[in-house]
Amino acid sequence: MTKSTAAQRVLILHNDPGQIAILSGLLTKAGFQVVGGDLTTIALHELVHNPPHVIVAAEGTSGRSVESLTRHLKNDPFLGRLPLIVLIRDIRLNDVDWGSVDVDDYICLPYRPDEIVHRVRLCLSRLTRSLDANPLTRLPGNTSILFETTARIESGKPFALAYLDVDNFKSFNDRYGYGRGDEVLVVACRILTTVVGELAGVEGFVGHVGGDDFVFMSHPDHIDAICETVIKRFDLVIPDFYDRDDRLQGYIDSVDRKGNHEQFPMMSLSIAVVTNSHRPIDHPGDVSKIASELKKLAKAHKGSVFVKDQRGAETTAKDEAA
Repeated sequence: MTKSTAAQRVLILHNDPGQIAILSGLLTKAGFQVVGGDLTTIALHELVHNPPHVIVAAEGTSGRSVESLTRHLKNDPFLGRLPLIVLIRDIRLNDVDWGSVDVDDYICLPYRPDEIVHRVRLCLSRLTRSLDANPLTRLPGNTSILFETTARIESGKPFALAYLDVDNFKSFNDRYGYGRGDEVLVVACRILTTVVGELAGVEGFVGHVGGDDFVFMSHPDHIDAICETVIKRFDLVIPDFYDRDDRLQGYIDSVDRKGNHEQFPMMSLSIAVVTNSHRPIDHPGDVSKIASELKKLAKAHKGSVFVKDQRGAETTAKDEAA
């Protein structure tokens, strides 16, 4: 087992349990972790806890063609960002418009056993070189966020972009350690991807700027409901990350950045929402500037809050805190 593949996980989607067993055996022997099933038996949202690095999906899974299967997977806010290898019969190769399907590679059936392992390794090698995903959450990083923001601006269509910051995260890390802090970030990732997937569908996007900063995008019509739901679910689960005594008193004793002892409240969310609904946005830098102003407003409130920019709708600035 090599160091590079020891922790790498492969998701196999196939209708045939026998083929899943064969493929799992090949990849496990090569040092990969494997989870397998079909679209009806695997709870895809649960994979966020231990996300795969690559998907190997056979045409015919849940009765779907390569085109339909690819669309289904790529429309998922989380799994849609993972590399996808499809298994397809050789007689079907010329029937598929490979320029229009969003796959990273294909393997013809019947396949050679060693080909499966080689193709997965090559796919992951390309992923390492090209994908800027956050190593903890596997969400798209700054390059993808910039690309997505630019694309939405240039499209001219209405969009909303939200910057999310976890308040009092540093004091929590100082108190409980980075391991538990990472667990908080993974939970925040799970909440974001689930809610955006539920409420924004294919128009949704979630990215991880770094640390406790996230970005998500949707159509403006959905952004309020997304923010409200994310806040509700985050506030519901976050007390469980604190020890009983800290949870009961509602704060932790820690040291601030200047070395002074201070009481820090439980973690909450500050969300700044920028939208082109009321005024045009021509550059990603404009989004960052507006969001920076709104985050200051959000952080002035106690507890979790989202602040949405509505300037341009009236002659005076109107920032709405919900």
